[in-house]
Amino acid sequence: MQSRRIVAAVHTVLAALHIYWATGATWPASDERSLSRAVLGVQVSFAPQVVLPLAALHLLLAFAVLKSDRSSVARLVVTGLTAGLAIRASLGVVWAFSYSSTAFYWLNLLLYTPACIALCGADVRMLRIRWVKPAVVAGPLAVVTALALVAYAYQPSEQPHPAETGRYVETPLARIHYLQQGTGSPVVLLAPGASPASAWDQEMAVLAKNHTVYAVDLPGQGETRLHDEGFAFDLNGMTNALEQFLDALHLQNVVLGGNSWSGGWALAYAQRHPQQVSKLLLLAPSGLDEPDVASWEILKLPLVGEVLGKLATDRSMVASAVRGLFVHRNLVTPQLVDTLWIPGTYRDNVRSMYALERGLDWSVTEKALPSTRQPTLVLWGDHDTVLPVAQAARFAKLLPNATVRVLANCGHALTVDCPGQVTPLMAAYLK
Repeated sequence: MQSRRIVAAVHTVLAALHIYWATGATWPASDERSLSRAVLGVQVSFAPQVVLPLAALHLLLAFAVLKSDRSSVARLVVTGLTAGLAIRASLGVVWAFSYSSTAFYWLNLLLYTPACIALCGADVRMLRIRWVKPAVVAGPLAVVTALALVAYAYQPSEQPHPAETGRYVETPLARIHYLQQGTGSPVVLLAPGASPASAWDQEMAVLAKNHTVYAVDLPGQGETRLHDEGFAFDLNGMTNALEQFLDALHLQNVVLGGNSWSGGWALAYAQRHPQQVSKLLLLAPSGLDEPDVASWEILKLPLVGEVLGKLATDRSMVASAVRGLFVHRNLVTPQLVDTLWIPGTYRDNVRSMYALERGLDWSVTEKALPSTRQPTLVLWGDHDTVLPVAQAARFAKLLPNATVRVLANCGHALTVDCPGQVTPLMAAYLK
């Protein structure tokens, strides 16, 4: 009975803590973002509609624990609770080997995981059926072990590389792949997010009439191949790779463009090397210190990110994800899906998905926005499902020389979903 009271008291305290957070308080953190990252390792809302149901769940669990000796329903609830705690404890042990300097890492190591192990042990003692006791522990352990094998041992098969198109330049970091068209002043377009450089094909064809246009696969994208397996997928790494590309081709005073992540990389490079960038073309860019959608935020968790990144190499999953980026879904052809899917199976590119999500610190770029002086064109689709269109107004407010346009009936993949609107605006801005 004593163990039941202790476990019930723990859940009651957790319920009270969630009710406290529902008031808008964020103790022991300084703000909601820090609280979320410390408690969960990712950024989610702590709004009342989120935390109050969790408070109710903890109160239900406390009641079920106290009644587990009398009610079969309560015992069933405790069995599920024990299995859940076993899963969390197992994940916590795995995460303990994935060192990081975050508050979540140390709290997981010193508080969350030991507490889950202790509560799981206490719950096991309450279970009456003998075979259930090992099952609710062994089952979750087997699941987490299988996930760990997928995360750290399994490697998806790389699809055959397509016939070579474009050009390559050797740098200390990588053999960088790029496309080149036209003559005139240089315009460098960074492959959008997790897409290859060919995503800029339609824009390149028009801009090349007056400029030398380069579309570049940075590390983790397209056909670029890293020389260094320990490459850090963060802002320093990506901007350094871009610097090496520009130096190798002796490009100075360039126009830089990017879409999604690559818009943020272009922005970061312009902030660090203002004398080398004359204008910016940013299409639904990263760069604001805002949470990503949940499907991307979850990649920040060790093991979870690796598993999802590797399973996402399935072609049908890629096709579904691509359709979610488009308003004009008739443009999502099998050929387009293959163009995006095949490079996404390469080892470095798989790792880049979760490594970039963890490593990119956009607070740096947001803080530097007011001092970013280059004339900047910002384009955003009003049906963006990845980065909310409301962020366009933030860029308009924080960037001193920004021209911001919101495009009707366009999604996140602007270069391929809405080239008919994007290309004329880019061409006109460069004149």
